[in-house]
Order: sequence, then structure tokens, then C-alpha cells
Amino acid sequence: MDQAHARALEALQPFIHVANSNSATSPRFVANLITNATSSPNTYVFAELLETPTVQALRSADTPEEYKGYLKLLEIFAWGTWEEYQSTPNLPALKPEQELKLRLLSLLTLSTTLKPLTYQSLMTSLSISSPSELESLVTKAIYSSLITARLSPATNPPTVHVTSVAPLRDVRPQSVATMIAILTEWKNRCGGVIGGIEAEIARIKMEAEKRRAKERARAELLERALNGWEGEDDTDGESGGGRRGGLRSKDGKHGFGGGAGPGNKREFNADHDDDDGYWDNGSDGAGDSGAGGSRMDIDEGAGSSSRAGAAGGTGARQAKRILNMGKKS
Repeated sequence: MDQAHARALEALQPFIHVANSNSATSPRFVANLITNATSSPNTYVFAELLETPTVQALRSADTPEEYKGYLKLLEIFAWGTWEEYQSTPNLPALKPEQELKLRLLSLLTLSTTLKPLTYQSLMTSLSISSPSELESLVTKAIYSSLITARLSPATNPPTVHVTSVAPLRDVRPQSVATMIAILTEWKNRCGGVIGGIEAEIARIKMEAEKRRAKERARAELLERALNGWEGEDDTDGESGGGRRGGLRSKDGKHGFGGGAGPGNKREFNADHDDDDGYWDNGSDGAGDSGAGGSRMDIDEGAGSSSRAGAAGGTGARQAKRILNMGKKS
């Protein structure tokens, strides 16, 4: 509850208590109660007092005519305006305090219904003759926390700029149906907006799920492609290992497979370390078919089949052996 409304309702409580007491029986007593309540400087709400059985008893046909107007007067203070008081006949005359109170309450209503809030329109609605009197009334309303406003007397036309209004006016019973219709329409618009927001949220979620599905499919495809490349690399390594592990001779012509043992490599190195450019038969590039590539000649004895071939061959081998021994020394 707004603080201004709470203060106004608290100020009205003594009058409500008196209206509910057993002493409030005569119409004259109720009329005085209404006059005092509307004249009090801190009372701005009157619906609670208006609903009491004592005040409603003024509607009775037995009520004297001079007191029947007090019920209508209290209704004007609850939700009416100064113009309504001026146009309604047979109402009690107002005290100065009541006139000020009713003008202040009317200013609250005009601040929410009259746009723009010019000096001239306010002076006409409140029966004020001079701008200074209007400015005094607006200043009183500001300092009483009834409105938040700013005076602009130098503008053309002079205007009162109201930014907030205290919720102190009661609701007219005839306007309840209109208020229900307005609130129902507002509720329907809010429902439509909420439905649109929910539909948009559902669409965004669906699109996000589609994007996630595409990303998962792309990741699975990439993983399968990477696994396939790794399998091909392993197969190439196993099938080509023999070729890559082979050795070649210095001249690039003689190759040795990966299955050759350490003995072959040692023989190859020893043979090339003692290479003198000559072969067993004394010609370039011709290999000794029985020695496996070795160019050292060994005397195999008198019973060898190589000596039995020809005497000239023995002399040639001895000459070569002597030549090789000289080179090594």
C-alpha cells in the first residue's frame, strides 16, 4: 500500500469508529460526522466511511430532505470532482477547508485525465480566477505528497507538468464494469504476447537442436575419415618395411635385402676396404664366380683342380699374390 494512502486511511479511522458506535443514530449527527471528516486536513479517502450502515441510512425515505444531500456530498469527495459538485443541485454549502480539500482531490483526477494540463484548463475546471491562486493550490498538493509536478509559467501556454499522482481517489461503482472490461482486454493481450514468446522460444530450441545434430554428424564423419587414414598408414608400413630396410652398395648397383644377415654386411665392408681396383682374373668389372665377391687368392695345394688345369695359370696367380702382399705391407 502507498504511504500516502496508508496515512489517509489512518486519519479516517476515528470517523469510522464513531460511525459504527451506537450513539450515531440521528441524521443530523451523521451529517455533522460527514462534515468533520471531509474538513479534516489529512483525510483523502472516504470509501470506508461511505460503506458504513450509519451513513448508508441517509438513503432512507424517512431522512429529512436537508440531510439527504450529505450522502451525495460524501460520494463526490470519494470519487467526484469540483465540477460535479458545481453541477449537482441541493448539496450542502462547503466550508473553506472543504473547498480546498475538494479542489485538491479534483486536481488528482484532472492530472490523470486532462492532457495537456494547462493553466487555463485547470483554472476553468477548479473555478480559480488567477494563475497565482492555481500555483498556490499546485504547490499545496506537491508539499502534501499528493502529486509530483513542475510548474512552467513561462511556456506558451503555461503548463503544469505532473509526473506522478498518489492513489487516493476511490473507484466510482459505475466504473467497475468498464475497469473489468479494460483489464480483461489487457489480460488477453498479455496472453497473446506470452504465447508469441513461447512459440519463439520453441523455434529457437528446435533450431539449436538441428545445429547440434549437424555438428555431431560432422564430427562423426571426421572421426571415421581420420580412422580410415590411420588404417592405411599402418598397412603401408607393414607391406613396405622390407623395401625400406634394404641396403645398397656404394656404387648403387648392388642391393641387399632386408633379410640379409650380419655376416653378409661384414663381408661386404671387408671386401670394399681392401679394394685395389683389380679382380681375380685381372680385368675390370669381372667377378670371381666361386669366391662370392672376394679378391684374395689362396693357394689350395697340389691336388687342386685349378692347378691341374694349366701351368701358366699358376704363375699368374702367384704374381697376383705377390702384388697383393706388397700392397698390404
